[in-house]
Amino acid sequence: MSDWYYPKVGGVASHMHSLALKLSERGHEVAIITNDLETGREGELESLGIELVKIPGRTSPIFGINMSYSLASSRELEEFLKDYDVVHSHHAFTPLALKAVKAGRELGKATLLTTHSISFSHESRLWQALGLTMPLFSRYLRYPHEIIAVSRAAEAFIRHFTDVPVRVIPNGVDDERFRPLGEADKRRVREELGIEGRVVLYVSRMSPRKGPHVLLNAFQGVAKRTEDVTLVLVGSGEMLPFLKAQAKFLKIEDRVRFLGYVDDATLPRLFGAADVFVLPSTTAEAFGIVILEAMASGIPVVATDVGGIPEIVGESESGFLVPPGNEPALEEAIQKLLSDEKLAKWFGSNGRRAVEKHYSWRRVSGEIEKAYEETMRNI
Repeated sequence: MSDWYYPKVGGVASHMHSLALKLSERGHEVAIITNDLETGREGELESLGIELVKIPGRTSPIFGINMSYSLASSRELEEFLKDYDVVHSHHAFTPLALKAVKAGRELGKATLLTTHSISFSHESRLWQALGLTMPLFSRYLRYPHEIIAVSRAAEAFIRHFTDVPVRVIPNGVDDERFRPLGEADKRRVREELGIEGRVVLYVSRMSPRKGPHVLLNAFQGVAKRTEDVTLVLVGSGEMLPFLKAQAKFLKIEDRVRFLGYVDDATLPRLFGAADVFVLPSTTAEAFGIVILEAMASGIPVVATDVGGIPEIVGESESGFLVPPGNEPALEEAIQKLLSDEKLAKWFGSNGRRAVEKHYSWRRVSGEIEKAYEETMRNI
């Protein structure tokens, strides 16, 4: 249950959707409970026998949260939760998630909450509104039997608000959908895109905290030093018009491709066709699912040393970590991977191996299932 399922694009929605699919495959009856919006996943969920329950009420177009239930009593949610054995909320600071853990606990259900946040420092206007209700967090966060944090950084953050037991279970990735491509398949994808030579890939929102503007500045130097390289940026967001103007100002518009939103079928092929993946986040990155997608695809990673990212990239030795906002360091890291094929392949192989061992949804869903079973035994 969460406010932040689709159509809101992001890590929470992706995590919930993939978890629901894997739990269903493992033989559980699964329902996703969210706001009364068109998700775009209705047909897929119905075909898989996963129930999609939409909570009535007005959803804020600014915050993406259910405004009706942010003011309502949690008892009003009980009718939606009474038939389930486990209530699992996602995102610790949105109304439906918080109301659901209280309602689930009062119904006597095994109640868990996954936190996907590490700070309040990014630019979302949601945090401005939540600042007025900060005392409520600790009150609601005492209700889950257990909290799951997607990284040690997320665990450290949530402990400021609650004494509830916390276990770390990382985000997962579908390592059957995201996998390395052979050279022939790579060439085919690039030909379809009209790209010759090597590819540096960015996949995320076009948002200041994700750092695409920093990447464009760094890539200007890469483009000067390397003739056959193209920067491909995937994603939408408020910075997109600015970034296109920035590329033109830097005189690299012919070396940069803005693809906007791409569908689920295309995304794995883009990862597989890339030579380097870059996520230059400036702050507030609890995990970075796109990093796992790159690692599963056997692609070396360049990312910033913020939040939970070092836990993934540093510990798996799947790429370089650079300081946030440091354009020269970012440029050098990208250039090093483009010029040293042996090192790039070593990082890529390490990443794929780490995904298979730690981050595959097969493994992650099993760990979450274990958390459910332990909670049910102990209530």
